[in-house]
Amino acid sequence: MTLRTFALAFTSLTAVVVNVTLAAQAAPQAMPRSEERLVPTASLEPLLPAPEGWTRTRAGGDRVTVSASCGYSFADATYMKDGMKVRLTLADTGRNEEGLGVLATMVISLPEGYVGTVPPATTVARLTVHGMPAASRWDDKDKEGEFTVLVGGRFVAKAEGTKVTDLATLRGIVELVDLKRLGELK
Repeated sequence: MTLRTFALAFTSLTAVVVNVTLAAQAAPQAMPRSEERLVPTASLEPLLPAPEGWTRTRAGGDRVTVSASCGYSFADATYMKDGMKVRLTLADTGRNEEGLGVLATMVISLPEGYVGTVPPATTVARLTVHGMPAASRWDDKDKEGEFTVLVGGRFVAKAEGTKVTDLATLRGIVELVDLKRLGELK
C-alpha cells in the first residue's frame, strides 16, 4: 500500500464515520444493547499503570456517545516526566465498528505489516503486540506520536505523547497495562 493509497483510504474511512454519525444524529434512536453493556469507567481505572519515574498529573474517565448507535466508555491518565507528556486511554467500544473507527483508526484501516512514511518525518506502522493488532504513528521531527493496541476486538489501549524521547516510550507505557486482564473485563 502506498502512502497515497493510505491517505485516500484514511480520508474515505473518516468520511464514512462522519456520514454515519450525521445520519444517526438526523434520526435519533435508542442506544443499542452493546452500548448498554459497556464496562463502566470504574472497571477500567484500576488498569491504568503507575509508570516508574512518571508523575500522574490527571486521571478521569467517562462514557461518550458518538452517535445514536455508538458509544464507548473510557478511563485515561496523563503522565509527565522530564518535559515529556503522555496520555494513556483505556476504552471499551463494545465491539462497535464506529467506536473502533474513532479510537483505533489505524489499527482497523491499515493492513497488518504496513509501514509507510508521511514527509517530512512521520512513520506509520501496523503490527501485532502479543498476538493483538496494533498500530503506531511517530513524528521523529516533532517527537510526538501514538501507540495503539486493540484487545479482543473490543478494548483499546492507546498512548499519545508529545516531546517524547521515542516511540518505544509510548509502547512501553501501553505494555505496562495488563492487556490480558483488560480483555477479560465484562
